[in-house]
Amino acid sequence: MTPLRPAVSSDIDRIHAIELACSQNPWTRDGIASGLSNPYSVFWVAENQESDIIGFACSSLILDELHILEVAVGERYRNMGVGASLINQLMRTAAAGNARRAYLEVRRSNLSAIRLYEKCGFTEEAVKIGYYGDGEDAVFMENKDVFNVSPRV
Repeated sequence: MTPLRPAVSSDIDRIHAIELACSQNPWTRDGIASGLSNPYSVFWVAENQESDIIGFACSSLILDELHILEVAVGERYRNMGVGASLINQLMRTAAAGNARRAYLEVRRSNLSAIRLYEKCGFTEEAVKIGYYGDGEDAVFMENKDVFNVSPRV
């Protein structure tokens, strides 16, 4: 199992490097720092055996809703359960905070991410036409049963 831990400010540069490599619209370093310092953020990192950060997940937890904002895993570590581990950790943290539902938006073209979210209990609820700055649609997905998170996918 991939070691997970809460992100800390000294992780920002390593998180940003993964973000730049993985995202079509990457967050800035300042955006990551802002998210990390936000009291409503739930921010986790995954590490390999050498304690290098290989992925991260960020969400906001407000009242009873978890909004997953970003999940990114370095290319070498994809399809190894890292993303699912991060998502499930976000969900466990949210359940401990009395969240009742979780939701996210994902690019319609990102089929591998959609399959991952489905494995983690999310279902497609709607399509947001032209949601992204480049005009691509977003699939709005929701998990209405945060308390029944599988420990491993």
